[in-house]
Amino acid sequence: MTVSGIKSRRRLSSGSYFTPLHIITAMPTNRLLAALAALIVVVLVAAGCSGSSEDTTTTADANTSGVVFGRGSIPETVPDSFPIPNEAVVGATLIDSNRGLTEMIITFPASVEAVVTYYEENLPLGGYEITSSDGTDGEWALEFTGEGIHGEIRIKAGGSGVSSATVRLTEL
Repeated sequence: MTVSGIKSRRRLSSGSYFTPLHIITAMPTNRLLAALAALIVVVLVAAGCSGSSEDTTTTADANTSGVVFGRGSIPETVPDSFPIPNEAVVGATLIDSNRGLTEMIITFPASVEAVVTYYEENLPLGGYEITSSDGTDGEWALEFTGEGIHGEIRIKAGGSGVSSATVRLTEL
């Protein structure tokens, strides 16, 4: 006896019908787990690839109101007088208006030494006084005040001719 219109079912010798579920339940546990793991990886990779490269801003939930995360652009709380080279790329950003704090990660196509030189020359031109500047070839820290803020720049070597900096600005 056949069941018309259903091609995915077949009668088993026990009299019941064979369905796709039988494939899953008949599969050895290790193969089932491997297939499930592969499916999860495919879903995660697809989800990760669907993101956009545009500038984004996200406001945290009500428990942390006043906190805004962003990416790709200079936060609005950074004074216009704060120097950022044209070649620099702004990555992740954070504005915490409750604490008067702004942070951003910046990548530079330059060595740590070149980035330090840039800031030691350009911060004073923007009205900032450097209060501390110390480090090594691979890592450097600058502190400064001016324009109603206290600032810190932590610069680290990132590879061949690339450096990154964490800039932290706190309102005075």
